[in-house]
Amino acid sequence: MSLRAVVALPFLVLGFLLLPFFALAQTPVQKPMGLDARLASPVMKVGSKQQNYLRVALNGCEPKRSDNRNPVNVSFVIDRSGSMAGQRIAQAREAAILALKRLDQKDIASVVIFDNQVDVLAPAEPVSNQDRVINLVRGITVRGSTAIYDGVMQGAREVRKFKDAQRLNRIVLLSDGLANVGPKDPAEFANLGRDLLTEGISVSTIGLGLDYNEDLMLQLARASDGNHAFANVPNDLIQIFNREFDDVLASCAQTVSIDVELAPGARIVRALSRDGKVDGARAQFTLNQVYAATEHYVLLEIEVDGNTPAAKTDLGHVRVAYSVPDSSVRQTIEAPIVGQFTASADAVKAGQDKAVMEAVVQQVTRERAQMAVKLRDQGKATEAAKLFQQNAEEIGAFLATAPKPSPALQNLQTQYGSFAKTAPSAPAGVLNTERKLLRQLENSAVGGARF
Repeated sequence: MSLRAVVALPFLVLGFLLLPFFALAQTPVQKPMGLDARLASPVMKVGSKQQNYLRVALNGCEPKRSDNRNPVNVSFVIDRSGSMAGQRIAQAREAAILALKRLDQKDIASVVIFDNQVDVLAPAEPVSNQDRVINLVRGITVRGSTAIYDGVMQGAREVRKFKDAQRLNRIVLLSDGLANVGPKDPAEFANLGRDLLTEGISVSTIGLGLDYNEDLMLQLARASDGNHAFANVPNDLIQIFNREFDDVLASCAQTVSIDVELAPGARIVRALSRDGKVDGARAQFTLNQVYAATEHYVLLEIEVDGNTPAAKTDLGHVRVAYSVPDSSVRQTIEAPIVGQFTASADAVKAGQDKAVMEAVVQQVTRERAQMAVKLRDQGKATEAAKLFQQNAEEIGAFLATAPKPSPALQNLQTQYGSFAKTAPSAPAGVLNTERKLLRQLENSAVGGARF
């Protein structure tokens, strides 16, 4: 695989990972969310223990008028360390300015800059004087080292000043380097992300260039229910910031809890798509927000004993609670989990739900890709290539039987096939780029429709 081809991949991934919601950035109407709980094999063999998958999907609401969108509370946390000199800081300034121009007096914004020190360039306040904040951003210069953790903590303090359930509370972090001041372990950033999620604050992370720690940035974003994007070159930043704010301005629900409870005879084995609490027959997940016209889902592997002779049976239920941004009233929706048992193997095969199985294929191949990343890190490139090739072949086999084309799976198949062909002796820059692309793909596996 040529370096030129690899460098081109970020644009394909970003266009796929961050769907163009610009037309939807008018934000949502007060339309109830849709809830859909479906099994990969809704028809099961009676009398035998079996593996199954449960997909719980939330369908976001439709956009409403641009003059009636939901307000946001955002802190821009921008790396100003020495490595950001030149085009990097210039494009970062321009991207932040364009994002600020999309806000108005209903919104709250702050700007935090960091190197080895953290400075609040613009404290959190209503966006009533865009020009003043924009002029401050235009004056950002570079210096020093990289204190990412402290920068995020300060951004959180700014968001907390106006934190409100009727706003979307968000931190947008941009960095091009390794954390070399303060905490540096990705696990510490994952813990920070989880803590912020409990407060209703998400962190979206943007890594610029090939020198940042993608594990750290991914863990922070994923644990806080934010987005993660890889900007291979500075010119990517404006597009990424725009797409981030298409999401931010199109939030239709916040502080979303998903509770799954299975009936006796069934248990939850594990969660595949996003982190959650799993305990026997129960599971709970938290989403900080749901975006307009976007499907978000969780995918669970379950085990069913099959000792239910009834033609149809209630295998459990799902309860979702959420807040609408412009209302303090908590709303709930529920759905049953329905299965059917039969002695016919043909009926089991014919009843398979292809939509759920597509999610299963996506998640299983992404888990395998994580294993491949670890093998590459250990210098086992040949073993990693076999896993990437297995992914491409498994996706291809599913697509051959799918009732309709799936751009999402087709894109994954192409990328995994390309990674499988990368020579073990490929330049370090090629391998580094591919690793960041793989981490970006991993973030899309949390069950949102950005992939």
